[in-house]
Amino acid sequence: DGYRNTNFYQGGREANQDDYRYQDGNYDGYAPNDYRGGDEPAHEEDAQSDVTEGHDEDDEVYEGEYQGIPHPDDIKEKQKKRAPAVDDEYRDRADLMAERMEDEEQLAHQYENIIEECGHGRFQWTLFFVLGLALMADGVEVFVVGFVLPSAEKDMCLSSSNKGMLGLIVYLGMMVGAVLLGGLADKLGRKKCLIISLSINAAFAFLSSFVQGYGFFLFCRLISGLGIGGSLPIVFAYFSEFLSREKRGEHLSWLCMFWMIGGIFASAMAWSIIPHYGWGFSMGTKYHFHSWRVFVLVCALPCIASLVALKFMPESPRFLLEIGKHDEAWMILKQVHDTNMRAKGEPERVFTVSYIKTPKQVDEFIEIQSSTGTWYQRWLVRITTTLKQVWDNVLYCLTAQYRMNTLMLAVVWFTMAL
Repeated sequence: DGYRNTNFYQGGREANQDDYRYQDGNYDGYAPNDYRGGDEPAHEEDAQSDVTEGHDEDDEVYEGEYQGIPHPDDIKEKQKKRAPAVDDEYRDRADLMAERMEDEEQLAHQYENIIEECGHGRFQWTLFFVLGLALMADGVEVFVVGFVLPSAEKDMCLSSSNKGMLGLIVYLGMMVGAVLLGGLADKLGRKKCLIISLSINAAFAFLSSFVQGYGFFLFCRLISGLGIGGSLPIVFAYFSEFLSREKRGEHLSWLCMFWMIGGIFASAMAWSIIPHYGWGFSMGTKYHFHSWRVFVLVCALPCIASLVALKFMPESPRFLLEIGKHDEAWMILKQVHDTNMRAKGEPERVFTVSYIKTPKQVDEFIEIQSSTGTWYQRWLVRITTTLKQVWDNVLYCLTAQYRMNTLMLAVVWFTMAL
């Protein structure tokens, strides 16, 4: 019936009350029908002073107004609303990262349920073939050098060591590209980095078919390898973020078939093009465009086709949620849901998700000289900062939580490449 000498929180202020009593046992939301403090008689409703009623224009509670016992969650919510920026500014970075990790775990569980609601259908199959073209393009470019070496060594007068370097250079570029562009995909986005990787691959593969000297041809194949290596990790990450857990392993395995389809395409094109030397042309004694160069040119077509098709696909919603773009991610997930439901003949099905958890954003404060610094100094700061973020991603894979997974995947990929 009563509490004595109780301290309770009222909208950021602390008030001491000697005694109060609920006159009516039925109350809703901690709002009593009557309040009686100490030995003072209960006031009639009409006789209450201005001090004990109402709110001011900012909806702040007056000291004399009784608001009941606040719920602990309400107190936390008010504290967060009062000074969120100040709290984050003075908090340790490790605490902020720990909070972000907790948010990411909650997001993972919620995102799995959302993808299951979106279903598996036309959208995933469309993305499957688009990303399959990208993977096929990578497979083609890896096989190209092996097919052109017998003809290229005559045109460029290659020694055994030159041929060995030509075979090595693509894999060297793939190694660097996988680390650099794969890490950038976590900062710039899956779709954007995949387009960058495929563009690099297509541009330098196309250019390598026209160059005459060995050194320039080697350089073009190296940069093309950067694009190949960058595409590989992004394709699988991009596709997996549109798949539910029960579908993920199966459909990622099917996606791997496109690598072998790329090898078959390269073999078929080499068999049908390279032996026909009449397909080429010469411009004097300095420039020769033989059939093997036509083959290199044709092998760039799957990469160009995947670039065009990728323009019509959305960014990964999981990535957008990671960087705090809730509304954009929701729109893409709704698009996936509606596309699949229409294909299944259920266009009336409504996307029920209204809120998705977004992890806490830990801002990176980068000071760039804008008034006194030159343009190359500003770009140097941006580039070094981005490279540091990529390197942090690599180190993140080696933490205790992911070290064993990283080691097992490294062994699998090493064995496949060998």
